[in-house]
Amino acid sequence: MALNRCVIGSIAGVRLLIETFPEVGHGPRLNVDIHQGALTEGFLTFTIVIISLGLARNIPGSFFMKTWISSVSKLTLHILGSDLTGGCMNPASVMGWAYARGDHITKEHILVYWLAPIEATLLAVWTFRLLVQPLKEGKENMKTRKLD
Repeated sequence: MALNRCVIGSIAGVRLLIETFPEVGHGPRLNVDIHQGALTEGFLTFTIVIISLGLARNIPGSFFMKTWISSVSKLTLHILGSDLTGGCMNPASVMGWAYARGDHITKEHILVYWLAPIEATLLAVWTFRLLVQPLKEGKENMKTRKLD
């Protein structure tokens, strides 16, 4: 349900932007072949999800420092991917521009901007859970609960 609201909001926002400033941008476009685009979007999404999961852990650190690291990481990844795919890493935000252009149901759009980020997110979560051990507090709490 939340994804529907994001997509609808993205479409409405893009339409409003185009009506207000018709000369401004046309959204992300695929400038490479479909396979390289899917790999690029997948890699960018995988990287930002791993970074976000790492920052979300209950590790010491300032909220502002974690926010700064997350923002700089997303901006860097966006710049790295902008010439190839637009570097969006978010299917809902790409949908507004694709819908406005009329190419929201093309093979390229679905594969590069929907399937690749979704698969990369699932792979990143699985990899993070596999490689990163649970926090020690969680293990200690589980041991004390078993003893009770």
